[in-house]
Amino acid sequence: MNKLNLNLNSLLNTKKKKIIAGVTAGVLILGGIGSYALSIGNERDLILTKNHIDAELGQIVSTDVVDYLNYQKVSTEKAGYIVKNAKSTNNFKYATVETKDENANVVSKEEKDYPRVGEYEINFSYKEEKETVKVTVKDTTKPEITAPDVIDIIQYTDLSTFNFDQLLQVTDYSDVKDWQIDTSKVDVNTLGTYNLKISISDVEKNKAEKEMKINVVEAPIVAEGEVAVTEIVTDENGNKKTVVTKKSSSEVSAKDNVTTGKPVENTGKVESGSGNSATKPSTPSGSTGGNTGNNGGNSNSGNTGDNKPAHSHSWEAVTKIVHHEAETKTVHHDAVTKTETVTVVDKEAWDEPIYEGHVFCLKCNKDFGAGDNAVEKWAEHADSCGGRYTIKKVQIGTKHHDAVTHQEERTVVIKEAWDETVVVKPAWDETVTTGYKCSCGETKKK
Repeated sequence: MNKLNLNLNSLLNTKKKKIIAGVTAGVLILGGIGSYALSIGNERDLILTKNHIDAELGQIVSTDVVDYLNYQKVSTEKAGYIVKNAKSTNNFKYATVETKDENANVVSKEEKDYPRVGEYEINFSYKEEKETVKVTVKDTTKPEITAPDVIDIIQYTDLSTFNFDQLLQVTDYSDVKDWQIDTSKVDVNTLGTYNLKISISDVEKNKAEKEMKINVVEAPIVAEGEVAVTEIVTDENGNKKTVVTKKSSSEVSAKDNVTTGKPVENTGKVESGSGNSATKPSTPSGSTGGNTGNNGGNSNSGNTGDNKPAHSHSWEAVTKIVHHEAETKTVHHDAVTKTETVTVVDKEAWDEPIYEGHVFCLKCNKDFGAGDNAVEKWAEHADSCGGRYTIKKVQIGTKHHDAVTHQEERTVVIKEAWDETVVVKPAWDETVTTGYKCSCGETKKK
């Protein structure tokens, strides 16, 4: 009886082990399938060349995936699908340029196609994949000053009230602050030539400076009712300059710089507003891709007449450097295109007039309408009028016909085909052995 129980328990234990082993094997198989599926699911299509770019204020920053897709890691066919179907969003805040009149009043505003200084993100999505490119826009470019190298002013002109904003011009993508004029080396009370230093900064703390020469000249002789002025004019080339002249008192404007006629105290520094002289560029600055030789030897044996030991050559390699240019090849990239469906109008929509025949009296041109009773109405009328009748076409309405169209598919080129020069082997210098030379002066060829 005990032996029977022992055999039964052994059998049961064996079945349990087989069952457990089968379950374990099933888990391993399922786990393997899951791992394989996971590895397949991790394959990425939306592969970008970079995930951060720096841009200078004034540069157009592309938000099109075609300019970020890594074409070295994505097949041409796959790239075409991505370019066609990928979506792009961004949080750009674009720069706004104001146009002002001669009195510095804003007359219009225009949003430009480049973003303002700041931190942004471009988010691309394709199917279930998402990629983000961080964009940092900075302004590190100093303002561009346009000013004459030399100007003339009349003696005793007060530089603290001089219209520098009419004379100087500055261009910058950022807003600029006031002009800073260093007049410390200018003596307007004494005739002569002096150095004048001007500077201006933008709101991003980029500073530009320029030195000018200023000639203090004698005032022209004026008649009664006239004053001597330094006038700021624009020459035929569009450049600003000063002209020393005289005007009648009634012709003097706020833009003219009138001499005081008496000594003036030099304040050393002058601030002048930039509202009339500051402009922003009309266009973006650009948008945001050896061998070594072998050695030989030679030897002689035997005795010479004076019994000296025979010379045994010791050869040293004679070399030169040969430069090899880089080896390159041209890789052609097909154009990136997409197909668009467009509606082509074969015939424009039109309205067709609808007519019906009406009975008219030939004598008085009265319209009796259409139908069988129209003639009867005319006959009654003819008794008193005496005129005959005729039938005329009268428009009673229109019938609208829709335009005749058809659909066409057109291929739009997103990025032109281009050829890329790829370096197969960089340039290198090779040491080449040209021959051999012994200390005794003997040489031999390689």
